[in-house]
Amino acid sequence: MLRPMGSAGQGGSLAPRAYRLIDALLQPHPQLDGLYDSIEEAIRDAIAWVEGLGPDADAASIGLEVSTRAGEWRTIRLPAVLLCPLPGAA
Repeated sequence: MLRPMGSAGQGGSLAPRAYRLIDALLQPHPQLDGLYDSIEEAIRDAIAWVEGLGPDADAASIGLEVSTRAGEWRTIRLPAVLLCPLPGAA
């Protein structure tokens, strides 16, 4: 589920992990700028966005970051073109 920015990493040290999509410059993705509860949700949203681009989809590089307990972000997928949807993501 997409959450507003700023809700991860606040509170105690046991805050749930959050995920966010990043662009080719390793910055929060300008069109998909939000927090997700799971990797699958983030990638599903990214795939839906890319599918809407039509012929320009090959130029869309999307990466993924996860929040750390210290409130920072760690890249877990470098920005790259999304080549296929998740199974059952239709």
